[in-house]
Amino acid sequence: MGIKKLWVIPAAIISTNVLIIVLGFATNTGAIGSFAGATFAIMTDPLIFISGILIGIFAPNNDIKKFLIIFFGGTLILTFIFHFIINTSSLMTDLIRFNCILIVSSILFLIKSLSTKK
Repeated sequence: MGIKKLWVIPAAIISTNVLIIVLGFATNTGAIGSFAGATFAIMTDPLIFISGILIGIFAPNNDIKKFLIIFFGGTLILTFIFHFIINTSSLMTDLIRFNCILIVSSILFLIKSLSTKK
């Protein structure tokens, strides 16, 4: 699987988050609004932002196995590290933190993929 199909995973992550936000506005659901608000609030944390940037930079453009290991495995490991460092008591906070790292790394990976020469 080359670069032509590898961009689908980060694009699916970003579009899923956008669709969840649109669904929350359309149905006026408080739970989805609080999820979107928490996502944007946690995304402003410098550790989350730097972690997403590092994962987006180190994710390879040409190997799907290495991409999945770095993209999802690295995000999961960083989420566990942040869970124990910050001493989070809520699983929802960890899920939102995982989502934020995935969003930032997806955006950076798509920018990196578009800017590299083919």
